[in-house]
Amino acid sequence: MQPIRTIARPLMAAPFMVTGIETLRDPGSRADKIAPVIKPLADRVSWLPTKDPEALVRIQGAVCLGTGALLALGRFQRLSTLVLAGQLIPSLLAEHRFWTEDDPERRAAERSQFFKTAGLLGALLVAGTAPGKYRPIKAARTGAHEAKLQAALARSEAGRKAERARRKAAKRVADTRRKAAKIGH
Repeated sequence: MQPIRTIARPLMAAPFMVTGIETLRDPGSRADKIAPVIKPLADRVSWLPTKDPEALVRIQGAVCLGTGALLALGRFQRLSTLVLAGQLIPSLLAEHRFWTEDDPERRAAERSQFFKTAGLLGALLVAGTAPGKYRPIKAARTGAHEAKLQAALARSEAGRKAERARRKAAKRVADTRRKAAKIGH
């Protein structure tokens, strides 16, 4: 499974890295495309660093490039996939609005892009929620810890049994001495 993940990570990250580079080089066309959707949202959200669609697109491009590179390198995989998935949702709803297209050819092209992007979102969610590579180590550590506890319990139980056996033996010795003392008198 590891070789497949090694190949799949850069393939999933490539669209984000290319989009990030293109967006950083020329944010204008993309900003014009999403401005009607972003403007009303940006006016309602107070924590955004800027309300300018072009600057927001540049920020999104930088995040795309950075998290895509992290995903491709296999660093912070869960975090990077979830960040990419989170930023893909607004992009999915703002960029490929096939339901607003009148031209059948343009509508088909936008619908195709919408579902490709939705598929990429699904792949990111699957990758982000997949078990991490450190799980077996954690399981082994947990197993070793449980084995140590079991061994300690066994030693404790063996100690109790040994103590009971010692007491029984001491009682038998005492009984035997008493009987010997009675016979000797």
